[in-house]
Formats: sequence, C-alpha cells, structure tokens
Amino acid sequence: MALTSASFMTGPGMWTSTLADKLDIIDCSQVLAAVLMDDKAILGHIKMGPTAKNIEVNWIEDSLNAAFIYSSAASAVGSVQCGAYTTASLAKHIRLNTVLHPESTDFLLQLTTTATVNTLTCTVYGSTTFAAWTATKKLYIVAQPYADIADASSDVSKVRTKGRNFMQVLERAVEIEQSRKGIAMEAVTDDLKMQILRRTMEIKRELDMSVIIGYGKTTASNTYSADHELRTMCGIINLVRDPNLDTTNEDTTVTDVSGGLTSGHINSLAYKIFDAGGLDETSDPIIVVGGKQMRVISAMEQDIRRTAHDERTVGYYKKLFLTDMGVEMPVVLDRWTPYDKLIILDRSRAALRALSGDSWHAEKMGKSGRNEKWQISGQYSLELRNADSCHGMLKGLT
Repeated sequence: MALTSASFMTGPGMWTSTLADKLDIIDCSQVLAAVLMDDKAILGHIKMGPTAKNIEVNWIEDSLNAAFIYSSAASAVGSVQCGAYTTASLAKHIRLNTVLHPESTDFLLQLTTTATVNTLTCTVYGSTTFAAWTATKKLYIVAQPYADIADASSDVSKVRTKGRNFMQVLERAVEIEQSRKGIAMEAVTDDLKMQILRRTMEIKRELDMSVIIGYGKTTASNTYSADHELRTMCGIINLVRDPNLDTTNEDTTVTDVSGGLTSGHINSLAYKIFDAGGLDETSDPIIVVGGKQMRVISAMEQDIRRTAHDERTVGYYKKLFLTDMGVEMPVVLDRWTPYDKLIILDRSRAALRALSGDSWHAEKMGKSGRNEKWQISGQYSLELRNADSCHGMLKGLT
C-alpha cells in the first residue's frame, strides 16, 4: 500500500492529520491505508492508484498487435482461407512477403500477393513441405521482410481501448452524546477516534466484498447518469467476465469446472491466461481463494510430502503454488471470496482509486441538541487493466 508504517495508529493520540487544518474535517485516509496495508487478504495485495477525476473511472489500455492470425481452412498451398477477418484488417495486419508458420506443422508459408480478399495467396517458403489442414489453425507471423529501397509501409498503430468502472460511496456515521464525551472509560482515551477506527474496519470489510464480487451499476444499461447517486463498483469477478460492462459475459479467461478443484485446473487456467497474452515479464500474479478451496489446495499432493522426523508442528498449508510453466503464485486466503471460485489476479494491473478530494475522511455534522455527529465517508473504485487477458477465474467449484 501507500504507507510503509502503521505506527501512527498506536498510542493515545493515534493520528492527528486534518484536511486544510480544519477542526471539523479529519483526514482518515491514512487510517484506511494502514488498515489495508496490514490486511492479509486481497486488499493487502492491491496498490493505491492515482486519484480519479470523475465518478466514472476511466483508464487507457494499450496493447500490441496480435502475433498470429486465424485460418478457417486450407486445401492447397496457394489458398489459405481467413474468413474471420475483413479485407481491410487482413491487409493492415500482414503485408506482401510476410512469412507465416501454421501451428503444429513443420513448414512455413510466404504471401506472394498483397491481401485483398479473405483468401491469402501464398507459397511454401524455403524447402519445407506443405501439408493441408482442415480445422481452425493459428498462423504465427514469423517475419515481415522489407527491402531497403521500398517506401515506408502503412501505419499499423492499434486503436486504444478504454476501461471503466464506477465510484462507490462508502459511508458510516458516529454519534456521541455530551455525557458520553465526559465519562472516563477504561482503556479509551478518545472515543471518537476509537469509533472512527472501528467503522473504518467495517468499511474495509465492505470494500473487500465490493472489490471481489461487486457489480458495476449506475443505471440498467451500466452507463453514467448524472442523477443516479446509488452507484456501485464492479468487482474482480464481474470485470473478468464482462470487461466492457455491456451486461454480456465474454468469459475469455474463465473456466467452468463444475466439480472439485485440482492442480490441473489451476495449471490450465494459468495457460489460458498465458495464451491470451498475460503472465508476461511484468506480471505479478496471485491466487485468491476462500477458506474451502484453501483447504483443497493445502491438501494437494499430501501423499508425496515428507517432513523431518523432529517436526513438532501439526498440520500444514500451502502458501505458494508453482505452475507447470514455472510461474510462482502466492496463495491468498480471503474470507469473502465465494467458495465456488478461484481467481488468478495480476497485482501489477490492479489498483484502488479514490475520487480526488473525497478520500476516507470524517466530517462533523450540524449539532442537534447535546449530540455530536460525525459522518465518515469516501469514494473508491477498482481499476483492473486487461481484465480479459491478464486475469482469470475458475467457477463452479464444489
């Protein structure tokens, strides 16, 4: 998290930071940040991002052009059908003399004419031997040779996409009577500060649930409406399933297990993310599970484990999963993760964002009689970049 120490929360005074030196508004963002930093569940693994400027949070996602194209069928060396593409997209993606390698084959193809229709005209490259295929196949772009005397090629910049989520107002109130302020209580030097800390712990619990299973909604069509105040953020589960918030689940990196969890399921999910472009050199993945699936992971391969004869600790658990591709993923136990789901989260592409000027704070309300009332509130949202390619989920676990 943003803090490196929570020491300011200890002692009689705990924290003293104020907003603009006003006595009626207390900045509690450090209290929330410290609570999150010490959290052993998922919130302790998500960094604080930059402040947001609107109640609809937007971020730009850049990506590289694909390293391959798909063919639907090929019956001869000179005719490769790519029916899933338009003429314009094919011509932009590959050019004359491009060298292609059909997956699971031992030969290469080279385009002999510029792509003008969905059927590519090509020939065997080098001394390799062509073999026809019928099923859908990936054709990897091995090389795009270009002559020194040729003019610059056409621009192939990829259009940027925009991710979005909604701000969610988190709010609690604390009311203290005049008599309560004057009564000495054991081990409580300042009841207001203690109540703010307790309510912050409740907010952390609500934020945890929202980050995992929240549903992003402002209106029925998930679009921003200025007069709609009861908005909620979209959590990891729903962002992975529906990254563009169009109410239709794509489930690109989601697997329905409909059975018990095995190490093979986790490895297959990791490969699915890898195949979609995730788990790159910048990724920082973790596995997030609830208590039930944590016990399943802990019991995996227990029959081949060995312990020293002088081991005095009863029981064991796993806190690190090594995939069969060599990627290590810490296993994070989160109380509020649904028991039937397992999430692979790339921490490098996840962040909590507060609305500018509306981070966690306590504000004194108008006094009513002998009561003193404070409102504790703030607005936060989850930013999850490349939700459908760098993160994934298993669902339907028993």
